[in-house]
Amino acid sequence: MNLGEENNPITELQKVEVELQNGDTIFLEIPKTVYPPREDSALLIDYLETLEPNGIAMEIGCGSGILSIVLAKNNWRVEACDINPYAIAAAKKNSVSASVEDMINFRESGLGEENFSIPRGTKLMFWNLPYLNPPLPNEARLGWIEEASMSDSAEKGWGHQLADYLDRNRAFLEPDLLVVLLQRKFPRSPSNTEYWIKHGWSHRVLRSIWIHDEKLEAVAYWEPGQGTPMRIVEECFSTMDEAKKLPNIGWQRIRTDKQIEGRGRKESSWISDEHDLLGTWNINKTILGDLSPGILQIIIGTKIADLLNQYCKWPNDILDNSGKKIGGVLIEMDNQDESLRVGIGINNSTKEIGNMKITGWDEKTPEITKDDMSKMIDAVLSTLFENHELLEDKFSLDIVKKDSWRGLSKLLSRGYSLELKGNKTRVIGLDNDGGLSVLIEGEKTKVQSVEKLTWLF
Repeated sequence: MNLGEENNPITELQKVEVELQNGDTIFLEIPKTVYPPREDSALLIDYLETLEPNGIAMEIGCGSGILSIVLAKNNWRVEACDINPYAIAAAKKNSVSASVEDMINFRESGLGEENFSIPRGTKLMFWNLPYLNPPLPNEARLGWIEEASMSDSAEKGWGHQLADYLDRNRAFLEPDLLVVLLQRKFPRSPSNTEYWIKHGWSHRVLRSIWIHDEKLEAVAYWEPGQGTPMRIVEECFSTMDEAKKLPNIGWQRIRTDKQIEGRGRKESSWISDEHDLLGTWNINKTILGDLSPGILQIIIGTKIADLLNQYCKWPNDILDNSGKKIGGVLIEMDNQDESLRVGIGINNSTKEIGNMKITGWDEKTPEITKDDMSKMIDAVLSTLFENHELLEDKFSLDIVKKDSWRGLSKLLSRGYSLELKGNKTRVIGLDNDGGLSVLIEGEKTKVQSVEKLTWLF
């Protein structure tokens, strides 16, 4: 997208030209108090102009109307709102100039206003979120209307307030609603992705850009399963076995309160109680065209460890900062099924199993219930593996390997080291199959089996 602008000192209107990837040019006239298209707008435009129409789209904080106009030109029906009356007037005029005025309904409103609502049938919602830090007292940067529209809330970010609003109104939302937000990643904004994850939303970063010393990201959020709920049973022999009975359609997962014959690595028993999180997720085997089972296991363990603010120990254990085990990840598959099964067990509380003392998430976060933990893990796995009709399916082995290695390195940096067959080793990386690359007396070798290793702390 190319931006060109011309100031009219007489009318105080900016005349802006926005050139799209398909060669079309949109001409805008923008009052001084309305936010004009800038580099942050270009991030969203780059994504939005690729979307085929799929229902109603809603824009919050439409400003000049450029984003809504881009979608309307792609034959979407758009509901657009802004708290700034000058923005609504300008956006209406600009939509007429673009010949899409019949495709967009503009109204003066915004999140938190009494007349704010989401139309039935809305499949896409987007917002170039305010990301300026709230000004200090007596510090003026913009006109008061533009300041109000561009400043994030000091007490609670606008993105968080939107997440809360959607949670309260989930019964009225389309199950496959996609929410696309422009957020500031660095410096950290009051509106952040971690809040959405904790509320059970999957996410994917669509685009990112550095503007001077700020990093901005366009991030998409959706509800895991998109209408397919997690199956919950009171008791079963093993969620791994129960997962084989789930349909091969959509995002499928199962959770139980009691597992009679749970298993871990090498068919070992997984001892649990009714407060622990025990579940299995079915992932289509096509993922193995991009990732080996070994890397798959590590990236899942790493992401769940990050969620708990804990550590992943190769190949599949999740530990706290004292080395006690919190949980683990297990992957199984067979030739009869189209899916591989990802089993996850997370302990709720401290207990002893044999001679091993294990801990749980309630040690540091007792306010998190099992349902909360289940939603967050579901969101983490959906983020990695679930597809959405409005999103490109992108999977980068290089990025996954880097994230996996970063996660394992967090534990190694705490003083953990390895012995391989009685020899001290130094871990230097991961191979494409998820094995460890290690140095023994200067010689590089690979480790695929955990049975050959002794972890030292």
